[in-house]
Order: sequence, then C-alpha cells, then structure tokens
Amino acid sequence: MPFLTDMYHEQNRNSARVADEPATAETVDGFDPEALSRRLNAAILGQAHAVDAVVRAVSIAHVGVADPGRPLSSVLLVGPTGVGKTELVRQVAAALRTGPDDLCRIDMSALAQEHYAASLSGAPPGYAGSKESFTLFDRAKIEGGPYMPGIVLFDEVEKADASVLRALLHVLDTGELRLANGQQKISFRNSYIFLTSNLGSLEVAARQRARRKRWQWPARRAASHQSVVRGAVEEFFDPEFFNRIDETVVFDAFDDTTAERVTRKEIGDLVRRLKARDVALEVDDSVVDFVQRRGFDPVYGARGLRRTIRTELTEPVAWAVLTASRKPVALKAQVRDGELTVT
Repeated sequence: MPFLTDMYHEQNRNSARVADEPATAETVDGFDPEALSRRLNAAILGQAHAVDAVVRAVSIAHVGVADPGRPLSSVLLVGPTGVGKTELVRQVAAALRTGPDDLCRIDMSALAQEHYAASLSGAPPGYAGSKESFTLFDRAKIEGGPYMPGIVLFDEVEKADASVLRALLHVLDTGELRLANGQQKISFRNSYIFLTSNLGSLEVAARQRARRKRWQWPARRAASHQSVVRGAVEEFFDPEFFNRIDETVVFDAFDDTTAERVTRKEIGDLVRRLKARDVALEVDDSVVDFVQRRGFDPVYGARGLRRTIRTELTEPVAWAVLTASRKPVALKAQVRDGELTVT
C-alpha cells in the first residue's frame, strides 16, 4: 500500500493552505488566532497544548492588555530533545515576521562560563569594545516595528552560567536592557521572549523506556511526565527568575502515534525534495514501520528518526539517482526480508 495515503495528502493540503495566509499576523485587523493555531499545529506534531499556550500568549499581547512595562510575553518551553521546542519558536517567527529565521536566537550553551555574561550587555567603559556597544542581541529583531513584533529565543537556557541568568532578570521584569557602557539600552517591550530547556527529560526518557514494556493508561503516563519536568524546572531556577516567566509549557515526549506521524512527515519532506529534482520516489508503508522501529527513541525524539531516514533511506536513494541510466528517475522504496531496498 503506498505510503502517501489520502489522509496524508489532506494534511499537506491543510499545511499549504495555512502557509498561504498572510505572513504577518500582527496587523491591526488581520490577526486570526485560529489560523495561527492551524499553521503551528501543521508544523509541530503532537504538541497541541504547547501550540495553544503560544497562541494564547500572542492573542493576549495582540489585544493590548499585557503589561506595557514588560515584554509582550515570556514563555518557557520545557521537554525532551527533538520534540519541537525550537521549531515552534521558528514557526512563530514565520507567522509573525518574515520567515522562520527572522528572530534573535541566543545559544545559551555557549554562555556556560561567568565571564560570558558581558556578551549580553557589552563591555563596560574603559574596556575594549565599549564604544562599539557590541552585544549578542540583534536590536532590529528584538525591537521590531509598529506592525511587527520582535522575537527572542534563549535556547537551552539551563546550560548558561548563573550570572548570565541573573543578567536576564531585568529584561524579564522591565523589558529593557541597559548596555554596560551606560549610554544605550535595548527595549524588549515589543518582543515575545521564548526560553527552551531540556530539564527533566532524561528522567522522563528513562521512565518511558521502562514503561514501554508494561501497559499503563496514557493519561497517567502523561501526568507523571508533566510532574517530573515541572519539579526539575522549579528546583533548577531561582524563585525570582521563575516568577518572572509568564507561562511554563511542558512538551510531551513522543508516543508511538506521534512518532509515526513525524516519520511520515519527514519521509514526505524527502519525497517532495526529490520531486523538485525530477526524481519520483514511491514509499511503501512497510518503510514507515521499518524506520519507526529502528529510529524512534524517547531520548532523541525526531532527531533519531531523521538520522535513521538519512542512513536507511536517503543514502540508497542518492546512490540509485547517481547510478540511474536515464532521466527522469522513478524509484520505489520497500522492505523485503527485513531489509529496506530502493529499486
């Protein structure tokens, strides 16, 4: 049975329809929270409650009832790696700004030592670089404009040194950052601030692996994961920092159903990329099951599936294309005798 089922075609049509909607949702009369929700759910699979939280934050800011002396919203996204935390922020940028990369992203794992705190506010007077007001922040992508908000992403925030987190307290509380030279400041009051973290994910993954061997109500399993992650977050962050975050959203670890949907989406993306190069690839449903069984792991989420697709499917497809005797190329991927073959 072909992999590209009618249901999957319908999902692609829905995604395309949402993608054709106006790129900027922050306009006077054009903001549609339902359209934003459809767009984000089409890109981020299995995380409906996380999408709802982000849409809620954007809606509150759009109405204009948020505190004008703080950022538009500050949202902490927590959960296992590879489940879509960073990608959700990128899709928000695609909807509210000009594209998925039109945001200010700060890799907090690169700020793991105390002296890196100065890279946020710049060098103080008398030090090299103080006159240039050098900082990691991209002012244009933070301050935005009258009809376009700024978006800031602090990725893997738990990996930064404690002094770096203390430097963010004033930003979350007042929506402003005064540079160390004392002459300039950056306003975050027209910005959505997102922070991501993997806190608690290792314990959740260990529990998932153990419970895959015995049956349990999914609702109980999800509630247990939520409590583990929330406990890890509250233990790690100081109360004064945690209390300045408007909302904490816990992403669900992938279950088998979500893993299958992600596998189909990733293979579908490969099929579309090949089609753009005049290569037709038909993928049997047996391939989906093969990739999912070999690539799905609760620790790595979608990243493990992508690695498996690359090694088990993309590589033989690339070899078949390179050795094809005629163009255009028509290929079929299926599983025979426990092996994935491309003919």
